[in-house]
Amino acid sequence: MKKLVLLALSALFTANLQAQSTDCTELFISEYVVGSGNNRALELYNPTDAPIDLGSYQVGRFRDGSGTPMLLQLAGTIPAYGTYVVVVDKRDPNGTGFEEPVDMALQAVADTFVNPVYVQANSPFYFNGDDAVPLTRGDGTTLLDLVGKIGEDPGTAWSDANGTWWTTDKTLIRKPGILKGDANGLDDFLPELEWDSLPENTFTELGWHTCDCFGLGVNDNEVAKFNMFPNPAVNKELLVSASRNIESIQVFNILGQEAARVNFEKEPTSKHNLRLRHLNTGIYIVRVSLEGGAVLSRKVMLGQ
Repeated sequence: MKKLVLLALSALFTANLQAQSTDCTELFISEYVVGSGNNRALELYNPTDAPIDLGSYQVGRFRDGSGTPMLLQLAGTIPAYGTYVVVVDKRDPNGTGFEEPVDMALQAVADTFVNPVYVQANSPFYFNGDDAVPLTRGDGTTLLDLVGKIGEDPGTAWSDANGTWWTTDKTLIRKPGILKGDANGLDDFLPELEWDSLPENTFTELGWHTCDCFGLGVNDNEVAKFNMFPNPAVNKELLVSASRNIESIQVFNILGQEAARVNFEKEPTSKHNLRLRHLNTGIYIVRVSLEGGAVLSRKVMLGQ
């Protein structure tokens, strides 16, 4: 029976695979998070030089070796060479058990929250280490990328050749040299070949991705990026660092109103200790303008 299921899956998903064989032309999963409690997230990366409408894309899971995926329709736009962070929708600070809220640092970097209600038989975004996690397009049968292997239940998690778990209690980041997703859902999943592994509940790398696709057709091969630490900023103070000199830092509230601004025209620097103690607790957008014209934004949670 399992062989018949796999054959059916092969026919279903491979019909359109030829269209996905070109590097740097289609979305793929750039980060995968299975942390403690309900901390679940996927980061999608756009390796092209144009924005992509997410309205024809889905994410989800193949539960416990199932051959049939549970999928969630996405919405919104992912910018050129940009990322889109999807997080499970658990934000009630009083929640416990299945309702336990996701970490505030994970909430701060989310672009969207999905699947607020947990139902064991049909909860696409409550994936564990033994669930294959797909990115699909169109009617959900065009497989673009996959973490794991369709039709296989590895037990607790998929492992490397040494038996080390990779897909549970970990954050996985796609290696910079990976230029497209794994559209063959039936091949063995060898995580160490395409992914780097970070400890459980590591969220600092979400919201940006380094990929060699950026250098193709771009005059400046240095990837423009920045990071903030810590996030959440408990004392409303954080270190902003960038790959190029910073021209200005702007902070906006959730209504889009500018709440703070720092300019560096006279003293260019790639690092700045940003103090925001005059702002109220909450989520803000930090926009950094870099030399060369790059403008990058990330969410930050300002704590008490």
